[in-house]
Amino acid sequence: MRFRLLVAPVVLVLSLSMAAPASAAERFVDVTADFSFLPKSLQVDPGDTVTWTFSAAGHTTTADRGQAESWNSGPETNPAGTRFSHTFDAPGRFGYICIPHGTFMTGVVQVGRDEFRKSQRSFKQTRRGNSISMRFRLVEPAKVTVKLRGATRRTATRRRLEPGRHSLRLSRLREGRYRGTVTFVDDFDKRSVVRTSAVIR
Repeated sequence: MRFRLLVAPVVLVLSLSMAAPASAAERFVDVTADFSFLPKSLQVDPGDTVTWTFSAAGHTTTADRGQAESWNSGPETNPAGTRFSHTFDAPGRFGYICIPHGTFMTGVVQVGRDEFRKSQRSFKQTRRGNSISMRFRLVEPAKVTVKLRGATRRTATRRRLEPGRHSLRLSRLREGRYRGTVTFVDDFDKRSVVRTSAVIR
């Protein structure tokens, strides 16, 4: 009886320790006087926090637009000696800039690893009259761009669609042969392309 009472707590403690998530880490980026983020590229895990330390005044850390993660230590520049932190939850490759020096002072934080070889599944194209519809299922968030060349030229873009079923329709196309590409770009900036063709009669 005593043996059973001792075994139960030990089993409970072991199961809880195995189920507990790994502790999140804090990573550091130095914002230097020579207009650099050091390191310029950083690999972290979901749940990790990145802290930018401003060794020099006159800079910001500001996420590129249209990403799953967004942060901005601005809009004013940061004084020397200050810090700014952001915790990353979404997997992906996230670019950022210093606002006053955005053309050359850039950095990247990659969160986790890309689990999918391509973003889309079950791609299907159908034609009805003078319209072409494209249906697909996303297995991860992605930006989608359709380019169609032929008697009529068309381009359509959808910014960062969430996983699930989606469709795009190009209408009022003139008669003729068409060729096109549908490009999927995921949060890791990886591209996958589907090539299409159709005839409008």
